[in-house]
Order: sequence, then structure tokens, then C-alpha cells
Amino acid sequence: MIDKLTAKAKVKKQNKKKQNKKKPYGGISNISQYLLEQYGQKGVLVKRGRPIVMNHQSMEIISGRRTRNCSVVAVTRILDYYRRVKHINEIPEDIRETYKVVEEIAESYGYTDKFGTFPLFISGITKEAFKKYGVKAKCKGVYVWSFEKQVMQEVAAGRPVIMNIARGFYKDHTIVVAGYSIWKVGDKLYPMIRVIDGWKSGYHYIDYEAFARDISQSIFGSFNTIEIMRE
Repeated sequence: MIDKLTAKAKVKKQNKKKQNKKKPYGGISNISQYLLEQYGQKGVLVKRGRPIVMNHQSMEIISGRRTRNCSVVAVTRILDYYRRVKHINEIPEDIRETYKVVEEIAESYGYTDKFGTFPLFISGITKEAFKKYGVKAKCKGVYVWSFEKQVMQEVAAGRPVIMNIARGFYKDHTIVVAGYSIWKVGDKLYPMIRVIDGWKSGYHYIDYEAFARDISQSIFGSFNTIEIMRE
């Protein structure tokens, strides 16, 4: 009898641990399912930001190899996006050709396949890459950030943002912000950032609440905003 009670208590403890275990803040493909598993309800969509349509192929497809080139690919996506929306004919239609140019510039800033790119240099690489094609761009690294300024305002203006993450699911990884949505669970709002992470083709989501508020998940990161000044 004692053994049965002990076994039941052990199972109950294991189930409780599973319930309390937090899901990763990133890589979300089904927001409703994530909210249900994480917060107990599927949630209700309150607002959806302007979706930014851009190349969402994987890093491996764009660069032709699998390595630590997330920042180089992110910058390449930005150039390719403005090539299309701003009709910048000097930028190649083939994103793989643009990647080669950006990688060469990144190497002058210390990029290697082994160590990747130092986040502080991303703005410089982006600005120089646009300059290569005769485009003046204002590129800014943001280290004290908010969802409202670096996500909502930039997305509303049709400007994708580069996001650098130091910890958690996207540890030491650079991704591109291409939209957002806000969901309500009970009385609480949960912003979700629509991103292209490059590990796989397609769009995924980040739970901004889990990312920005929970120090055990991440909190450490930065944004790079890009604005085209003139062509």
C-alpha cells in the first residue's frame, strides 16, 4: 500500500513538473496552440500589425551552406526587401548574389564561419552594403528597446527590423522581424513578434512577454533599425 502511494505521489510530482515547465519563447508556428499550452487558453486575436512580405528562405538555401552566418543572411534579406519595394535595380534579383556581396563586406568587419558576426557591427555592415548599390541608409543599433518603438512603429512604417538575441531559444542568433500580433488571454495581453529565423524557411513567432520579461529565458538582445534615406 505504501509503495502504491509513493508511486502515485511520484507520478503526481512528475505531472506537476511538466505543467510548470515553460515552453521556449521562440520558434512558435501555431500561436493559439502555444497560448493554450503555456497560459491555459487559446486566446483571442486583438490586433494584427502590417505583415511585411519578404524572402523567408532558410539560411542554407540563401548562402548555399550551413554555418554561423545568420547576421549576414539577415542583412541580405533587408537589401532584397528594399530592392523589391523601392525598385532598386542595382541590387541583384537573385538573393544569392546579394548574399555574396554582403558576406564580403561582413568579412571586412571580422565575420568568419566559425564565430559569426559581432552584433555591434551589423549596422555598419548594412549601411555599407546599401552604399555598395548607391543607396543611402540610416542604420541604428538599439540596445534599450520596447515592443512599441522597435516592433510596432517600425512594422507600421513597412520597415523590417534585425533582432539579435543572446540567450534562450534563439541564443546567439540574429533574425528578422516581419510583423506582429497581439493576443488576449483572460485580462492579459500577449504580443507576438512575427520573425524569419532562417533555421527553416517560413515565418515563426516569438512570445515577447516571455522573451522580454523573464531573465531565465532571454531579455538580453538588441535591435537594428534600417531606414532608406534616398536611392
